[in-house]
Amino acid sequence: MKTRLSRDIGHENALSVYQKLVRRTLGLVSDFKNSQRDVDVLLFYYPPESKEKLLKSYPGPWQFVPQASGHLGEKMSSAFHYVFKKGFPSAVLIGTDIADIMPDDIHDAFQALNETSAVVGPAKDGGFYLLGLSVAFDMIFKFDSWSTPSVFERTLKCFHASNLKVTTLKIRNDVDKEEDLVCLKTNPMFQDQISIIIPFLDETTQVATLVNALESQLWPGDEIILVKGGSPHGFSYENISTRTRLFFASKGRGNQFNYGVKTAQNNLLWFLHADTVPPPNFGYHIRKISQGNGNVLGCFELSFRPTSPILELISKWANLRTKYFRLPYGDQGLFCSREFFSRMGGFKKQFLMEDVDFVRRCKRMGKLLIVPHHLYSSSKRYMGKGPFRASLQNHLLMLLHSLGISDRRLYSLYYRGLQQPETRLFL
Repeated sequence: MKTRLSRDIGHENALSVYQKLVRRTLGLVSDFKNSQRDVDVLLFYYPPESKEKLLKSYPGPWQFVPQASGHLGEKMSSAFHYVFKKGFPSAVLIGTDIADIMPDDIHDAFQALNETSAVVGPAKDGGFYLLGLSVAFDMIFKFDSWSTPSVFERTLKCFHASNLKVTTLKIRNDVDKEEDLVCLKTNPMFQDQISIIIPFLDETTQVATLVNALESQLWPGDEIILVKGGSPHGFSYENISTRTRLFFASKGRGNQFNYGVKTAQNNLLWFLHADTVPPPNFGYHIRKISQGNGNVLGCFELSFRPTSPILELISKWANLRTKYFRLPYGDQGLFCSREFFSRMGGFKKQFLMEDVDFVRRCKRMGKLLIVPHHLYSSSKRYMGKGPFRASLQNHLLMLLHSLGISDRRLYSLYYRGLQQPETRLFL
């Protein structure tokens, strides 16, 4: 991939650019799929033996299909034949190296196919970034030469010669050469980098599982920061990669979060609990915070794993509270810019209610971005106490916090009757 770009900027830099393009493209496709539930998404991949790795690195609402061999035209022709054979009445094919393709482009393409036989999205370099068909049409794929400035015009001539009506979309930019990188420099989606900060105490197995899931989806430049509460004496943590760093700080989730921010190197901050399962395409969704819509704080919708009817009810209430009252909890994966976090003075509460206090202060400064994808939180604490009791306790603590009860008193009430409060603090 990206052989021309590799010659200009080197293999590693070209790989980094391509990974960002792929993850942005899949992120907007997931947005489109979320808004159009009757559309199926298929990812044609190569080589065939890479499926398991790709499933882990690129989870989402799509099916993986091995890509056919041959030149680019043969690969595209095979993809269209595959979906038409499956019974789909129309199909839209896009590439993964388009810097500015939008969900509306895909939506407009499907709309056009209701009236015409074909739709083409022209790329600035003379090719095309999108091709939609409602009938099989092999003539456009039978050329041996691709990646030339005449591909788009050649394709149009083929449609016109066969008297097929075709719709043309907006011109977009693909990235093949060094001069094409200009369109990436003005888009925060490609410039932002995320620091994921995870406080924990003794949940090493849980943390290792979370780190493994996160690392497989990181964008180039993203990092994971683990902050263990307490002394490092007698503690070992193996297999930390170059993208995950471990630090120690005094106990207290708010305190550990703040310490993690001090060591973070990137401009976007994601505060994540150790007992969560990240949503697919989280890097794309978190980067939306910089899109200039007045959002100062973001979060995901909440679900539990494993779940139950009672926990489903609790998560629905949490999501409704978030939607209408703009009051998410920390287990929904709060994220913001480093600049805004500094302006807010970080987390003020050390042990409990650090998330509630932070969110309430943020509400006065701007809008909340709610990502309509689920972050899964462990149900262990709820099931250990009993779902209703745990939920009631949380809301009682919020009420007492609002009434000005001291943090020390709240901490005492929360852990009353527990034998090992420290090991449950972050669950």
